[in-house]
Amino acid sequence: MKNLILIGLAIVLITSCKEKGPERYTQNSPEINSVKNLIGNYNNKTYDTSIYSDTSKTYYNTKDISMAPDETMDYHKQREVFYSQRGFLDKDQEYEMVLTDDGKTWVNCWLEWQGTLAGNGQVINMPIHLTYQFLDGKIVREYGMWDPTTVVLALQEMEMKNSMSADEKVIQTTIDNVIKAWNTNDKELMYANLASNVVRTANGADIAKKQSDYGDIMDIYHGAFPDFKVKLDKSTIMGNKTYINWTCTGTNKGAFMGNPPTNKKIETHGFSVWMFNTEGKAVREDAFYDNLVVYEQLGYSMPMPK
Repeated sequence: MKNLILIGLAIVLITSCKEKGPERYTQNSPEINSVKNLIGNYNNKTYDTSIYSDTSKTYYNTKDISMAPDETMDYHKQREVFYSQRGFLDKDQEYEMVLTDDGKTWVNCWLEWQGTLAGNGQVINMPIHLTYQFLDGKIVREYGMWDPTTVVLALQEMEMKNSMSADEKVIQTTIDNVIKAWNTNDKELMYANLASNVVRTANGADIAKKQSDYGDIMDIYHGAFPDFKVKLDKSTIMGNKTYINWTCTGTNKGAFMGNPPTNKKIETHGFSVWMFNTEGKAVREDAFYDNLVVYEQLGYSMPMPK
């Protein structure tokens, strides 16, 4: 009995000597709330540095070049001109706070950013990871990592269009209208941008010699693929010619080349050379693409050669 009492006292003594340590991981803390306020400030274009320590350093997509709090705010302000609207979306936001083995407090967050380019209305979505080190309730380090490629390419494309000559801008407008006509199956818009005797070849074979022939081609694809879309991947204007890389997508809901619908999706890539007259209307398209890719995606069986 005496031994049992001694063991019990020892357990009580050991338990009482243990002090509760700081929380190592949580998704609810004052630091997380501070980061959420910082994100809200960004969305509201409120440039407040009070949450940062005076010596805080911010690194965006780099480990070598840092910005002070005022410089970080200037970084955001300078980019406002590119967007008609921008901000972090409310959906799927994730926050966590961790205390590392060396006693440092970090808040990590995973967010989705969305911006609408002021120059062309293009909407861009980007996943972004942000992490903040806190000391005494203030941010002392900020790191942000994201892939800016889509934004950079879009801004470069707008800059290129702005620097075009008058003739090039006319041709670019025609190209944009042709893509729009394809995507909306608008034959009137297509005809307005084609010469009456427009020629289209596919892999070297003539398939259109006038506007209505081109319209028939549109009917074939939109009849077989009601959601048929053409995306312009890259275009280069040289004189009265334009070289285009494009991507076509769609879902096979109608008969195609004598075959019943398969409900399968297609995605194919191709290249076209367009030629324009002095009015900027298209007089010829030479298109090159691999039909076999589409046939295989639709599940067609190719006949064996004789």
